[in-house]
Parts: sequence; structure tokens; C-alpha cells
Amino acid sequence: MRISKILVMMLTLPVMFLAACSAGEDSPVAEVNDRKISMKDYERAWATVDPQFLPATTDLGGRKEFLDIMLNKEVMAIKADELGYDKDTYVVQGMEAFKKVGLQAAYFKYNVADRINVTDADVQEYYKMWGKRLSVKQILCDTEVDANEVYDALKEGHDFETLCREHSKGPDAAEGGRAISANFGNFPPDWNELFQLKVGEVAKPIRADYGYFIVKIMSSTPPTREPLENVEEVIREHIRLHQEIAYSAESAQAVRDKHGLTLYEDNLVTAFHLLPPDRPLTNPPDRRQEVYPLLDIPPGELDKPLMTYDDEVITMKDFSDIYDRSSFFERPRRQLRIGGVAKFLVHLVMSDLVVVELEESGLENEPEVARILNRKREQLMVDKLYQDLVVGQTEVNFQQVDRYYNDNLEQFRRGEERRFGVVMTGDREEARRVVQKIKDGNDFSEIVVEHSLHTTTKENDGDTGF
Repeated sequence: MRISKILVMMLTLPVMFLAACSAGEDSPVAEVNDRKISMKDYERAWATVDPQFLPATTDLGGRKEFLDIMLNKEVMAIKADELGYDKDTYVVQGMEAFKKVGLQAAYFKYNVADRINVTDADVQEYYKMWGKRLSVKQILCDTEVDANEVYDALKEGHDFETLCREHSKGPDAAEGGRAISANFGNFPPDWNELFQLKVGEVAKPIRADYGYFIVKIMSSTPPTREPLENVEEVIREHIRLHQEIAYSAESAQAVRDKHGLTLYEDNLVTAFHLLPPDRPLTNPPDRRQEVYPLLDIPPGELDKPLMTYDDEVITMKDFSDIYDRSSFFERPRRQLRIGGVAKFLVHLVMSDLVVVELEESGLENEPEVARILNRKREQLMVDKLYQDLVVGQTEVNFQQVDRYYNDNLEQFRRGEERRFGVVMTGDREEARRVVQKIKDGNDFSEIVVEHSLHTTTKENDGDTGF
């Protein structure tokens, strides 16, 4: 009875098709109550929808069919709003999740937008290094303390390759580090200082997602540049992107400092060593067969803090619970070392802290952000209303499934699958040597172990899976 009543109400909404008098983007093409669908709205929807859902034709009939779909969505959104679906748990939780994940990057971009300013002097300075290429070796340490100890030893004259074999957590440690090459501008912004160093010099430890890198300059190729006018726009975009990354990182750090976010690296090391071996991303486990808790934490370690902020403490026990609740693709991997565990926890906490910052900043009231939030809320409301009206009331028998399958065989056809063996090398010369070894008939798995820099495929003898 309730469903039929709602359907009648939906059918009685005044829907008007308007003939646009001009080709302007704001020209209305249809109206539902006080909602107007403009030509701009229509073209945006047509351009962004999955092509499989577009009408079979692009003539007037097909365009009208697509407009009908858009109008149905608007009608559903109006009724969902009238029925109070904005208070539904599914919608409320969906919006909270969207703000935590979808708006976190938007908040930091908004926070630094006024600071981004690419001057002619910036372009000239950047152009001086444009085309310069470095070859470097790296030592990867898990903690800042370890990195500083290794750096001090290097300053005292100890051999880089020896210290790399003894202390590096990187996949090339046994070789004393493997030289990799990159052009200026291809490193993150805080790595650009490397290009100021001379051959043989060692940079102070640089913090990254994996941990702390100590970098030695092995060789340097002088800049070989095109005329400035040919590359100026590319350089400006590089600088703009680097400024955005750097200022966003500063903004994120300011939020951490404001809330007193502190990481306990020694305990993070313990947490890392409890992680299971990495599985290929193409082969996630069946969640129904996982035995919880997934991490075997000794009782004496459960209360150790991994991170604190405000009056909150995240312990090893909390980490175990969060790890169990997370999807396979969200969980930290051994490949990312201690930095992966830290990033996993920091991102989780920052999602909550940024929601608070969003509310205080007033960003949600900015017209474009408000539009995005409103659209997302409507999408969730329509999804829930559709579930209640259609999916929850629909029964499908085997004959219908069989008929649909036979009528749509192409849709269910699987493409050819192949397994690939991959060796990721650090530079072109080494890649050529690998190719020659393969042509000479050397065992591929041995080549992978000797030359590949990619930890996951290295553990699987180079196999990427299907």
C-alpha cells in the first residue's frame, strides 16, 4: 500500500519539457517543480555517464530518452527528500564517509589555493635545472633514529655500499644499492634539493611513504634544454603542482600539530613485523574464510601506543581491530615497510580530523562544494529509495535469468587473459642486460631475483598474475 501511494505521488509531480530559446549553457531544457535541468547539466551528464547506459541512438529520440532518465532521477530525489531519506542511516553514514575520504584532498587544496603563485622568477630558476639528470643510490631506513645514525656514519667516512648492505631495508640492499636515474622535476618537491648536490655527496635523510631515504649522488648529466618558450607552460604546470603538493603537506602537518598527533616509531616497527606476507593484489583472500584476529599480537604488546592525538590513544590492540575491519586493499603491506603502517593509521585519523576542520573552515558553504555535497546526498537518497521501491520488492525466477543471459551473451563474454613475467629495472642499460640474459636462455626467476626492484613481483618470480 505504501509503495503504490508513493508511486502515485511521483506520477503526479508536474514535469515540464521546455524548448530552449538559445544554445546557451544555462538554457533550461526541462523542469520538475522548481528544479531546472539546463543544457549544461544535460551535456555534463551525457559526457560523464558510462557509455553502456547511453541510448542506442543520438538522434532526437535518443536525446529525449536520456532526458527522461534524468527527469526520473530528479523526481526520485524530490520524493526521497519529502519522505525524509536524508535522515536514513544509509544516507547519513554515506555522507560521513564521503566527507572523510572525498573531501579530504579538497580541503587541503582549498586551504592552499591562495598561496599558489607561479612567478616569472620561479620559471627562470626552474628552467636552470630543466633537463638535468641524476643517477643515485639509496639506503632505506625504517625510523628517523636509524636514518640519522647511518647518515652520521657516512659523514664520518664509512663506505656507502657497506652501510647499505648492513642497514638498508630496500630490495637492493644485498647489492649495496642499485643506481636509479631520474630527471629534474620527476621527484617529489622536497627531493629537488638533490640536484644542488655534487657527485659523491650524500643528502640528509628524506622522509617518504616507505620510511627515510639517504641518497648518494652517483653521476649527474648537465641540463640540455629546449628554448624557454617551448617548455614554459610545462614548467609552470610543474611548479604549480609542486607548490600544491608542498603547501598541502604543510597544511596537513598543521592539522597534525594542532591535534598533537604523535607516532611511536619503535612500536610501529613491532606492528610492521606482525603483518602477514603480502599477497598479490590480483588475488585477494576470501573474507569469509579469514580467521580473526589476523594479527598475532603477544598479550604484552597489546597496550603499547602506536599513535596519540588530542586525548585519544591508538594501541596495538586498536590497530589489530582496525586491520581486521579493513578491506584487503586498504590494509598496509609489507612492501611499504614501517611507513605503510604509519600512513594507514595517519590517514584514518586525519579523515576524522579533517571533518572537524571542514566544519570550522566553512568550506561546505562554498557554492561548488555545496553543490557536490548536495548531489552526493541526493545520489545516496535515490539509491536507498530505489532499493526500497524496486530491488526489495522484485522477485526474479530462473527462466527470466536464463532469457536475459541468452539475449545478452556479448555482455558476459570474457576477454582473453594472459599472465606476464615482469622485471622492473632501475635504468635503461640494466634493462638491456636483462633482455640479453632472457634471449640467452637464462632462468627467468633467477633474473628476477637478481635484477628486479619491484618487491611483490620479485617474491612471485616476476609473475603479475592475470
